[in-house]
Amino acid sequence: MAARGSAQNRSEPFGRLLSGMVSSIAYYEGKTAAAVEEDLGVALGVAGKTVQRYKAGYLPPADEAVRLLAEAAVRRGFLGREWLQRFLHAARYPLAEQLLDELCPAPQVRPRPPRVYENLPAPTYSQFVMREQAFAEVTDGLGKRTAAVLIVGLGGNGKTSLAREVAAHCLRDDAAAPRFDAAVWVSDKDRPGTTNLSVVLDEIARTLDYPGFTQFEHEEKRREVEQLLRRQRVLLVVDNFETISDGALLTWLLNLPEPSKALLTSREKHRGLWSSWLVELRGMTEAEAWELITERAHVLKIDQLVSERAELEPLLAATGGNPKALTMTLGLLKYERRTLQELVDDLYAARGDLFNDLFARAWALLDDAARRVLLVATFFPASARAEALQATADVQGFAFDRAVERLADLALLDVQQEALRSTPRYTLHPLVRAFAAARLLAQTELLAGARERWLAHFVAFINQHQASTHSEAWQSDLDCLEQELASLHSVVEYCARTQRWDQLIKLALLLNRVWSYRGYYEDRTRFVSLALHAAELEDKKEEQIGLLCIQLRTLCYLNEPQQAMACATRARALLGALPAAPNGLEQNINYSEIRAYFLLERYEPIAALASRNMALSRSPYQRNMYSYDLAEYYYRIGQADEAARSAHELLALSAAGNDRRGVLRGSLLMARIAMDQRQIDEAAQYLGDAAARAVELRHRRLSAEVARVSARLHALRDDLPAARASLAEAIDLFERLGMRRELAEAREARVDLDAGAASGGEPA
Repeated sequence: MAARGSAQNRSEPFGRLLSGMVSSIAYYEGKTAAAVEEDLGVALGVAGKTVQRYKAGYLPPADEAVRLLAEAAVRRGFLGREWLQRFLHAARYPLAEQLLDELCPAPQVRPRPPRVYENLPAPTYSQFVMREQAFAEVTDGLGKRTAAVLIVGLGGNGKTSLAREVAAHCLRDDAAAPRFDAAVWVSDKDRPGTTNLSVVLDEIARTLDYPGFTQFEHEEKRREVEQLLRRQRVLLVVDNFETISDGALLTWLLNLPEPSKALLTSREKHRGLWSSWLVELRGMTEAEAWELITERAHVLKIDQLVSERAELEPLLAATGGNPKALTMTLGLLKYERRTLQELVDDLYAARGDLFNDLFARAWALLDDAARRVLLVATFFPASARAEALQATADVQGFAFDRAVERLADLALLDVQQEALRSTPRYTLHPLVRAFAAARLLAQTELLAGARERWLAHFVAFINQHQASTHSEAWQSDLDCLEQELASLHSVVEYCARTQRWDQLIKLALLLNRVWSYRGYYEDRTRFVSLALHAAELEDKKEEQIGLLCIQLRTLCYLNEPQQAMACATRARALLGALPAAPNGLEQNINYSEIRAYFLLERYEPIAALASRNMALSRSPYQRNMYSYDLAEYYYRIGQADEAARSAHELLALSAAGNDRRGVLRGSLLMARIAMDQRQIDEAAQYLGDAAARAVELRHRRLSAEVARVSARLHALRDDLPAARASLAEAIDLFERLGMRRELAEAREARVDLDAGAASGGEPA
């Protein structure tokens, strides 16, 4: 057996990994590679030239030297568990797993529960008062052959709460309700009249985790969503249907594909829905009302004021058993400091609408801070964080807390909270929203100032959450932006309505990341087109170029390279019209155009464009992006050695700069190269790195590619069950993302795999 370190005992992967480690330490410590090699030599008791010999692939003669190098990699180079595992394997280190766990302990992973696809809103009540008869009628209707169940009732009667509770029960193994696999919630209450068939189709696609469908043309999108509704039992809830005017949506709901069902709420018996299963929700019974009053009085800490159930009958008569009216009356009871009988007498004596009187009384009990908070809450289309309300109303600290408490007590502001530890959000009941919006119209000075504060708050919020993809905060920043997306879209639309073109353009460019990475493709297309129109009106050529590049990459994603090249032509014409092109514009066009050339399989221009970008790059992250394009180019034209060299450079630079996406793409390319050369074990190592990075980044498109390449690796190992499983994963992800070309290729690979297995030969 050859001794460790002999000429016959070499490991090329060890040399490459050690070179990457030296580069990483040099980057973090601001040293040259030669200086790092001298440092390592001192620690190992050898000369720096000996370390260079190790970088050429010669293994150190002693295991202790490998251990010292591994410790330096983790402590000084900040390299992780995946790298260390490959390094120890390449070094043939004994007891590698023991050292791996010592230097980089494996994270404790909790098993994830099976995912339930739903987007139900958080409840605005701490305890749901069961409406036994109405609940039974709704669940009975969901078991019938009719496609839709319609809950009709006056405003404030609890239609939304009932629909939400029914949907929640339908997602559980609950004998009280039919079982559904998923629930999709769509509401027209916050932006009346804006819900149409396309909006509903988009919401279904996103909730069921098929975001790619949202970018399809309308008819194709409808067909694909209908297939989803046929595959599984989906409960589609459409709230506040009385304000929806889209006839196409109405017709579609009445013909919803089985086994899925629609549950609708409305204040009116819509003529077009007479064929649906009708449930009329009236006021609460005495028992239901008493349960609601008891629970609400406890929250308001006025239990002693409503301890006599005998007092309930006149209150029920005055309010018609309307839950919203009952909760508002209890709030008035707390703050007006009058007896319940006096309040009931006033309600009887009031002329006109019951809620007009209740709102007028509640408004009189608000101080200026509470009124401001209530009025600006109408700016938020769905719900609002406390910070956003404070900034918009210009009410801070104790004054805000007191205002929110009183508004909630008077049932003017609803509090949404998923759990005790989650941050509360605030929303408005449709009746309250209509009242506050009417009041706001008379407050012109407040309206103007509040709108400016609202706009400034969200512009600052977007800028605050713009972490780059190699930042540890990247995913959490995307989460924050996605949670506020309804309000952010409202801000962009406000800028369009008021012709604030500069802000509209900047917001569209900043929001592109969350639209792209979280699958809001329809919104991206709509708002980028709007921003491009604004940039043309203002003759902002630089901004037009940036927006055209976004459109270009979107068209490539949709496998429309010819249309993408038209965008590139427009962008280059604009670039030529600039007296001096700012840094970044040319690179953006080149990078985007390369995507189209790859699709067209026109490789000749790519080398020049990628090399030009390398020359113009101003940051390690840019250099990583452009070096990948060169590596992919060389691979496509069959120059495997050049492709591997560029990919190695990409991996070293990406590891040094903590560019996880660069590591992912470089590892994936190296795996493909290794498989071409039948280096199966090396390909498996690279694929393991790529898969780990894809999970870490939650990058689904590259995860799909990892699965597709993994299928090829399994096939080369003659593990056909594993190959089929990986292809099934790739096909599922490509379908969800709407990547039709890649989906077709993966399906073709599955056919070839099965054909190869049937013939007994090697699969294609």
